[in-house]
Amino acid sequence: MDLDAILRVEEESFVDPYPRGLLKALYFLPGAYLVAESGGKVAGYAVGVIRHRRLGHVISVAVTGGMRRRGIGEGLMSALLERLIAEGAEAVQLEVRESNAAAIRLYERLNFRRKRRIKRYYADGESALVMRLDVKSPRR
Repeated sequence: MDLDAILRVEEESFVDPYPRGLLKALYFLPGAYLVAESGGKVAGYAVGVIRHRRLGHVISVAVTGGMRRRGIGEGLMSALLERLIAEGAEAVQLEVRESNAAAIRLYERLNFRRKRRIKRYYADGESALVMRLDVKSPRR
């Protein structure tokens, strides 16, 4: 895993990026940590964890600016969902900035539904939408 490249994508993609230590720690938690490459370089990544043995939580999905709108984010999300479901997730949840219309459209295409709003969720005061996908685990 090229943590420096993942951190660059994170910092380029988000106003309040996760710190290097957290991105590294997430690698060791139950769930999935996926990296997309193009031309031998990191084009994007997605990370999700399993909470309480049944809830998948998408922590972060990011694609570097020059590689956006090529289906990489959707591919990462689809693969992440498959992995979390294979790990036993019966539902997958995420938080997204209310202003991130492109991400919200992607999540809705993947059958996520808006569940609630969290006021002032982000450090800059923007609110988040909580979105959830209910699935049946193949372990049933």
